[in-house]
Amino acid sequence: MLYQGTSTYHINSCETIEMFYNLRTDLDKLKYASHITKIIYDVTNENENSYKILQLFLNTLYTISETDKDMDLVVSIFKLRLMCILGFTPSIRTAVKNVKQKRIFYILVLKIADLSVVLVGKWIRA
Repeated sequence: MLYQGTSTYHINSCETIEMFYNLRTDLDKLKYASHITKIIYDVTNENENSYKILQLFLNTLYTISETDKDMDLVVSIFKLRLMCILGFTPSIRTAVKNVKQKRIFYILVLKIADLSVVLVGKWIRA
């Protein structure tokens, strides 16, 4: 039960929905879960409506806990999706085309105000 006090909210009972048990049995998974928890703590405020961020956080924790996917990839996807939710949507641009080898170099650019920051670049076969 949740009720509002004079300056904070008070909880007098709750039930656990998901325990994420596998996070407790694997130290690598626990490390990645702790990392995304620190990121969430840094970008959210108390009493802020952050439903989409919570949904992304829970889905990422579930993916880390229940699957054997590459954890670096999962955390990278989490960071990109979180940036999009926060309003910092990156754009993908074509930087260089190599017609001889049929390859294109794509870059992921984050643009904030007049500042553009290259996040990652990769050659892809055309």
